[in-house]
Amino acid sequence: MNTPGIIKYPFWQRTARNPKARYVCINLEMAYAPAEIAGHSLCISSDLSILEELTR
Repeated sequence: MNTPGIIKYPFWQRTARNPKARYVCINLEMAYAPAEIAGHSLCISSDLSILEELTR
């Protein structure tokens, strides 16, 4: 949550406005999406190495 105003808020807003949009958060300590877009979100509590596993 270091830079929500700069990075996260605009993505949350765009996801909320677009019913086809999906928000994905990968964060080792705090994967989070606001309740307003929870149904359009995928939150993964892991480091980026998870991407290797997902692409196998």
